[in-house]
Amino acid sequence: MSFLLSLLGGSWHWLAAIGGVLAALAASYFGGKKIGKVQQQARADRVNAEKTAAQAVAVNQQQQQLREEAKRVETSNSNLDDAAARDKLQRSKYHQP
Repeated sequence: MSFLLSLLGGSWHWLAAIGGVLAALAASYFGGKKIGKVQQQARADRVNAEKTAAQAVAVNQQQQQLREEAKRVETSNSNLDDAAARDKLQRSKYHQP
């Protein structure tokens, strides 16, 4: 107790310095905690964005394949005469008599 009284009475500068150091440590702890949360959220956002981009690329590739197949079928069908086209439609698995 006498130590505290001597600090307050004689050299309060040391007490202010210790208080400043403690305040700085507390500020850096809570500031670092907030920065850590922000960085963690940024990582999660980046992972979600990469996943979304990969899904978009996969959808685009699938649509491209479907367009190419449609063009191929259209070309194949345009080369058929009426009798061959009728026969092809009747043999189709989607034809129901």
